[in-house]
Amino acid sequence: MTTLSIILLVLLTIVITSSFFIIKNLIYKSETLEDFISKQSEAIQACDQRLKQIDDKGIFYSDDQIGWFFKEVQKIQEALNEFTLK
Repeated sequence: MTTLSIILLVLLTIVITSSFFIIKNLIYKSETLEDFISKQSEAIQACDQRLKQIDDKGIFYSDDQIGWFFKEVQKIQEALNEFTLK
């Protein structure tokens, strides 16, 4: 083997090894973010269910003073529902 081919082989080995560790790190970060998003989606869905459970009879919705606040909370919940995983 010539000196040039040995140098190219060493460089190729370094590039492949570096690429392996970079890809492994990116996969780990991606999985971590997927877990975070999944947990956030579950929390949003739990809040939505709880909000519906609280006013299942429409008592808060019909009251004038509390009704305005409850409607605003529902608007916020509807905005959050757009971020859930489907």
